Amino acid sequence: DVRRDMGLLNQNAHLFYGTIRENLTLGAPLATDEEILRALVVTGALPFVQEKKEGLDHLILEGGVGFSGGQKQALLLARLLIRQPNILLLDEPTAAIDDVAEKQLIDHLKGWLAHRTLIVATHRRAVLELVDRIIVVNEGKIVMDGPRDQVLNQSTAQQKQVSQGGNS
Repeated sequence: DVRRDMGLLNQNAHLFYGTIRENLTLGAPLATDEEILRALVVTGALPFVQEKKEGLDHLILEGGVGFSGGQKQALLLARLLIRQPNILLLDEPTAAIDDVAEKQLIDHLKGWLAHRTLIVATHRRAVLELVDRIIVVNEGKIVMDGPRDQVLNQSTAQQKQVSQGGNS
């Protein structure tokens, strides 16, 4: 089943009125607390969930009112991971989190992604550590495509040429 095998986290994802547990298990209603906690560890959400007196039973207001943008993003990603999809589609997965949290998330996701496919849209270079291949699209056209390190080196070289050309 394609819906079961694929997971999408876009920038319009939403937290709903209900407990943290209810929000996290929307796509996997039979998920155990152990599976939930594992996903919270991967996304870095466990510490702030544990700070709540009610823990997983803490009530979330519609839209995640009371949580920071980064906390909402971590909970939404945890919701996706609990479903255990084989293919993940992530749109700017670290846009709302700081550099330290981003590094931790990337480190945790590397292990979680083993034997899975990740397709990610990002403007953040650090996220590219998670991929083997990069396709750069500009104005709807593919302008670079290849192994991660090759594309990053090519991009860096082009940026240097542009900046040197701009200084002359």
